Amino acid sequence: MVVIESPILATSAPAVTVAVCTRDRARQLGRLLDALAHQCGPRVDVLVVDNAPSTTDTQQLVEGRFPAFRYVREPVPGLDFARNRALSEARGEIVAFIDDDAVPAADWAEIIASVFAERQQIAVCTGSVRAMYLDSEGERLFEANGGMHRGDVRIHLPPGAGLWPRKGLRPLITWATSAGVGCSLAIRTQVAIALGGFDVALDQGPALAGGGDIDMLWRVLEAGHEIVYEPRAKVWHEHRRDLEAVETQMLGHDRAFMAALVKALSSAPLHYRPGILAFIGWRLIKPLWRLGRRLVGRDPLPSGMLARSLVSTWRGVTTYPAARQLALAKQREFGRV
Repeated sequence: MVVIESPILATSAPAVTVAVCTRDRARQLGRLLDALAHQCGPRVDVLVVDNAPSTTDTQQLVEGRFPAFRYVREPVPGLDFARNRALSEARGEIVAFIDDDAVPAADWAEIIASVFAERQQIAVCTGSVRAMYLDSEGERLFEANGGMHRGDVRIHLPPGAGLWPRKGLRPLITWATSAGVGCSLAIRTQVAIALGGFDVALDQGPALAGGGDIDMLWRVLEAGHEIVYEPRAKVWHEHRRDLEAVETQMLGHDRAFMAALVKALSSAPLHYRPGILAFIGWRLIKPLWRLGRRLVGRDPLPSGMLARSLVSTWRGVTTYPAARQLALAKQREFGRV
């Protein structure tokens, strides 16, 4: 294994634990770990959290090809159970989460660490996530629908904390939901722990396929911390190729997104609730607005998919309580409560 230590990471920047939460994706994981091997050193360590695996392939891969990396097994199925395990196992002041089907630029960890070194108030740094391939119809449709990239301009939240990218009033919740994605999300370890970690009711696969990153970003802002979206921190993500799989993913995200917003509304202080409520209202009617655009050829998604998006979004309004009960049942099954 080649180890190249960044001069920034060796001096002023905080130590970073790169956390990879994975399940049964040894091929993609090996590609990612090859890339991370060139970013680790005394100030950066890599932790692989194997979430409820069905085989020992991941363990054999890490222990056989990447003995310098740490491997832990988290038996409770669910991405946010794995994320919270990473927080508890982290050695660095920063935990940088990256998806197992992504590949970072050579300076990804270095840039993330440098952002946190700017000021202690920055609690989260997200980065640019672009498509690794655009060979299939599914990959192209996912990107046409917005993808994961959040632009080439740095965003510093909340307003007044740094560069505010646009003029005009806008509810803070809308910025929290557009400041990056969990595929490349770094957070100060103690801030995440103080906030109670990631919400295990979210990101439970088919039960609620997403929402944990949005929920964490919102709670970070609500607690008075700052978030930076740094487009120089680049990652390439391998999207799903099959159209049916892409549709399932997008519909699941619609439902989870709404569930996270409903949770935010129920728990936020009173002065935040009007903005959250207004945003929820917009998200509930947005598929209808997009259907209208589709009729004049101005939306990339087929009309049938947009109709299903409307149904999935509205279903998300009542999904969160059931997801909480499912997460609690899992915790009881594995003796966590």
